[in-house]
Amino acid sequence: MKEAQLAIWDGRRPLSNRKVLTRRDVRIGQVAITVAAESLLKPTDWTLNERHNSIVIHLGGHLDRMEYAFSRGPSGSAIPSPGDIWMISADSRYAALAQGTEARFVELGVPTALLADIAMPSRARHRDDFLAKAAARLAALLSDPGNDLSQMAARALVDALHQHLLDRYGPGRRAPVSQGLSSLGRVTLVDAIQDRLDSQHSLSGLAALVDMDVRRFTDAFRQAFGLTPWQYILRARLEEAARRLRHTRDSVTEIALSVGFASPSHLTAAFSRQFGLPPSRYRAEVQE
Repeated sequence: MKEAQLAIWDGRRPLSNRKVLTRRDVRIGQVAITVAAESLLKPTDWTLNERHNSIVIHLGGHLDRMEYAFSRGPSGSAIPSPGDIWMISADSRYAALAQGTEARFVELGVPTALLADIAMPSRARHRDDFLAKAAARLAALLSDPGNDLSQMAARALVDALHQHLLDRYGPGRRAPVSQGLSSLGRVTLVDAIQDRLDSQHSLSGLAALVDMDVRRFTDAFRQAFGLTPWQYILRARLEEAARRLRHTRDSVTEIALSVGFASPSHLTAAFSRQFGLPPSRYRAEVQE
């Protein structure tokens, strides 16, 4: 006998079990972040009813069907594409029924207090390029909890996300801060530095990434990060060197060149000033 097809959950039947493939839950500041992948080989209920705003960003996978309904907001059916965003307003009930192969997503829990006590309007298949790219980047950064540099970048990214959400979905678009870096500008710079630690960055090159002249960029960078660009790059290189010393068997020479130092002696001098002991002793002590 053919099994009856489930309808979207309305509280009158038991919820289906969710089969989690991977899941990581972290909190950065007041923002709760879940990075997850779930199997959808069987019909799967997704439900939310939180006091905070919830944002679900679809990263990938394959769905054959998905129906959804908000207690206050749209209802319908849709197959999510990468970058599609579901926004669930605080104190709003949301239910979806999905089936396919799997789904990968990031879920953000954003207290209304972070948006000046605003409950975001509920939306389905919303597009916000910055939010989608930031969520994908967060998923990558949080996949390596032992990487201090990644965790630092994740914190900077959440700060940028907070500002972006406030600017776009808060009680009114805030006036830009004179000489300041935008949310997207901060994320662009963090990514450019972290992804190319071995590059010889220039002030003019970094300033061009955010469409600023060098003088304005230098002031804006210090205001945003609390460090000069050179101090930030040096700290990023040293934290990556420390991570490599802890978790790899690469030689000090290999590490020095891969993170942008001209020689092992240059790394040793800077590393000793930052951590109080040279790289070789640092490695020996953390591996004891």
